Amino acid sequence: MKSLQSRLGVGLTISIVLLMLVQWLAVSFNIRHVAEDFVASRLQHDAEDLLPTLQFTDDGLTVNEQRISSVYSTPFSGHYFRIQSPTQTLRSRSLWDEEITTPTISPGEVNEFHTTGPQGQPLLVWQGGYMKRGQHVTISVAEDIFHIEEDITEFMFWYSAVTLLAIILFILTQLTILRYSLRPLEQVRQQIALLERGETHSLSEAVPAEIRPLVSEFNQLLTIMSQRLKRSRNATGNLAHALKTPLSLMVQLIERDELSSAPQLQQELRQSVSRIQQLMERELKRAQLAGKATSGQQFCFETELPPLVDTLQRIYQERSIVINTTIAHNIQYAADREDLLELIGNLLDNACKWAEHQVRLSISYNHGLLIEIEDDGPGCSDDAMLQLTQRGTRIDENSTKHVDGHGLGLAIVQDIVTAYAGTLKFKRAAIGGLAVSVTLS
Repeated sequence: MKSLQSRLGVGLTISIVLLMLVQWLAVSFNIRHVAEDFVASRLQHDAEDLLPTLQFTDDGLTVNEQRISSVYSTPFSGHYFRIQSPTQTLRSRSLWDEEITTPTISPGEVNEFHTTGPQGQPLLVWQGGYMKRGQHVTISVAEDIFHIEEDITEFMFWYSAVTLLAIILFILTQLTILRYSLRPLEQVRQQIALLERGETHSLSEAVPAEIRPLVSEFNQLLTIMSQRLKRSRNATGNLAHALKTPLSLMVQLIERDELSSAPQLQQELRQSVSRIQQLMERELKRAQLAGKATSGQQFCFETELPPLVDTLQRIYQERSIVINTTIAHNIQYAADREDLLELIGNLLDNACKWAEHQVRLSISYNHGLLIEIEDDGPGCSDDAMLQLTQRGTRIDENSTKHVDGHGLGLAIVQDIVTAYAGTLKFKRAAIGGLAVSVTLS
């Protein structure tokens, strides 16, 4: 679909061109009509001046040459007359030996037409039917209109040039007005981009009345989505707290001496409770994902990550794990704070569990947010890398090194990455262990 500006621009351009074309045709027709009417009026006056010069003698119908204009005596002067009676035809001397054909009309009638005269001259002919002393007379007076047509052609040339210039100016003016009128839509688009980057919480409603309802509805939708997310997180948090106590009680009951006599039943119950804990933890984490739709939030890595890193280093201080961080200066990303802390926290926690002494964290931005985490642990095989994001997969099941956890961390990471339309990749780290690379668009 074409843009609104293009559609309106094309429509206005066509309208202006058609309007100017109609007025050009109207002017062209009227200027010719006015010019010919002026010439015809003059020819009618000449015809009426010729009528009194007609004389009926014994020799027939004659014209008093002394009473007519000299232009009718000069050969090919461009002014001619032809007088017809039932028995005779008189021609002006200006016709010389040329002839123009004119019809006979009844008394009281007038006629006007174009014809070609001597030497190819374009003539306008005016005719009138008269009665003179009881005799029917038709007087035809013609004039060469070549110079008039020349003048009209020159006038129309310059008028066409002015009209074309006016069309261009009108179109440019209309496009400028159109661009200025649609500027609020561009401002709304820019505000939506700011909203996506988390630099604002809502759209400004200082817009024209025509689009204010749309902006208001959009802001209302943002408010509703934010409230729904908050209610969802509160509900999942309440559910988690409500389930923890019964599950803890079940774990205690499973370990009681009464079940020691049935070790198989005890093991099955233990696995079932563990399975419930895994499913609850995963689904609660998934329900709390906000994704990029959360508005007005900017995650500042330089501010948010140091407390997380310090907490993890205290947790693993007995193993002397060192977390080295490299964060690009002033880097921010439009995302929910809890989502990114969950993402990076899970990856760092997993790296610390497997690391021998060192974990590296790198945050940069290049056509998208890039998070890279490496450890100097044992790493894993290519086949094991394919299983890392499967729910509950533990790559230490066949390893000599055991770490605590349910194997949900990387699966939750995959859910967060998917929510942000990103990618999650694994490879062998330069320092010997596993390297995890996350790219968010």
